[in-house]
Amino acid sequence: MIGEEEIENVTEYLNVIKAYKRKANANGNVEDFVFRGQTGDLPLIPKIGRLRPLGDLLTIERLLLEEFKRTNPLLIEAHRPYDDWDYLTLGQHFGLPTRLLDWSHNALTALWFATNENPVHRNSTGYSIVWVLMPLSDDYEFKVEGHHPFLIEKTRIFRPRIIKQRINNQSGVFSIQPSHEVENKCELDKTDIFSNKLLKLKIPISNSKEIKEDLNTLGINAFTIFPELEGLCAHLQWRYFE
Repeated sequence: MIGEEEIENVTEYLNVIKAYKRKANANGNVEDFVFRGQTGDLPLIPKIGRLRPLGDLLTIERLLLEEFKRTNPLLIEAHRPYDDWDYLTLGQHFGLPTRLLDWSHNALTALWFATNENPVHRNSTGYSIVWVLMPLSDDYEFKVEGHHPFLIEKTRIFRPRIIKQRINNQSGVFSIQPSHEVENKCELDKTDIFSNKLLKLKIPISNSKEIKEDLNTLGINAFTIFPELEGLCAHLQWRYFE
């Protein structure tokens, strides 16, 4: 991990990111940063690695994907998935345990996710977290066409097709790890490839309310991130209730 910093507000947050971006550019790295917001200081592993499988993890993973595709295709076909990369993308956005980990090119979107209400994690460390990943061009270089997501050999960043509007609204990308890392539940910040490319930003829980208000002023809220009725209702509740 490159470092760890505590930030108090949106201005500090953006200034820290700008400072690290200048350093990266000076060192010849012109790739955009990607960001992940977490309501607690949780392990940086995909959902499938945070659950207890009823059997061999990789076998369960294959069964999950097959059952997701088989059980009710009418719910899926409207999104016109092309291959298993698309099916994994859809599954991830609807809560299926996958080896994908959500990131965003939008730093403010990640900050919204970090400060969004989630009482389950609020009593642990007193901080929400934004991870800043500073990838190199090599981290994007792998072929999706003709290659199955379960057979990748190195951790990579995957740019999904925009088959669901919220992917576009959230400027979403994913990290995807190879099977041996999934099976061993390797945390991304402790892997050889990404450990020296990650910055952890800690936000005191007590600052969340002010930050959420500032983000709304900047056009970042539940409805802009989740452009569906669910997002609209969540935004209206936040706006009109304590």
